[in-house]
Amino acid sequence: MLGVRLEPELEQRLAELAKKTKRSKSYLTKEALRDYIGRLEAQERRRQETLERWEAYKQTGETIKHEAIVDWLESWGEDEEKPCPTTK
Repeated sequence: MLGVRLEPELEQRLAELAKKTKRSKSYLTKEALRDYIGRLEAQERRRQETLERWEAYKQTGETIKHEAIVDWLESWGEDEEKPCPTTK
């Protein structure tokens, strides 16, 4: 069980939203936390990936050419989207 103290303005906003959406304040709070924690977890995964890639670059010096990245990005949204370029 978790108890959270909200400042009055946030409590009021939550109460109004609960009334408008016909959901409980508890439900909205859990959904908001689930979404926020998910975003923070994804951000942390991206940060770890970036650190791992930096370490790999420092060891190998391998890079992906700018033109390959641009070519890949320009294929986004096409029926035949190209795969993400790699150093291998």
